[in-house]
Amino acid sequence: MILTGQKRASNGMTANVNYTWSTCEGTAQSNTGGNPLNVGTGYTRPQSLLNPPANSKELLEIDKGPCSFSPNHILNLIASAETPRFDSTAMRMLASGWRLSGIFRAASGNALRVVTGVDRSLDGLQTTAQRVNQVMDNVYGNKTLSNWFNPAAFAQPALGTYGNSGYNAYKGPGSKTLDLSLVRSFPLKGAQRIEARIEAFNALNWLRPLDPVTTFSSATFGQILTAADPRIMQFAMKYQF
Repeated sequence: MILTGQKRASNGMTANVNYTWSTCEGTAQSNTGGNPLNVGTGYTRPQSLLNPPANSKELLEIDKGPCSFSPNHILNLIASAETPRFDSTAMRMLASGWRLSGIFRAASGNALRVVTGVDRSLDGLQTTAQRVNQVMDNVYGNKTLSNWFNPAAFAQPALGTYGNSGYNAYKGPGSKTLDLSLVRSFPLKGAQRIEARIEAFNALNWLRPLDPVTTFSSATFGQILTAADPRIMQFAMKYQF
């Protein structure tokens, strides 16, 4: 579902907002980007295409889940406002023609799966595709940087077995950012002009945590160790002739 609203240009202001709600479901794909049914490339329960087991459909259903990098909610708000042309010469020179523009973006978290990090199934295949056992209903900690997932909610499966946790069954933190720009063009002689520009990305310097560590065997499991860029500002001037 996509909802869109727009304020057309009037009195120096424009605005556009759109919201997307979506759901996406699929099977585990290859870690190298292709052939999701190839043995050892993304499934915890590999099966042959030539001689599939009797419960092949059931195994495929178990390996279904939300798509990676497909947030359910996305909101974008774009707005722009320009100062009016003042009657006073001094005010016109100082304050007229400045345009402030902003883009606000927010999205819900990515779908994540928790993996063993070691070969518990003893099939010699990729440990990044072997899932752990979920032993508690609530798998989250207090959703802070140091405790996004609760380690006690998971356990390594018994040797020679596969875990029961769902494929991409968990959510990472959402994200939000606000980018701003302030621009003015100063006319000179003829077609010549100078444009001054100030831009701030993540202008409010929000902490934007990325996904937590999802490898259960890691000492930092459940912790968020990385974040998107802090505030970045840039200043520019352009001479047009």
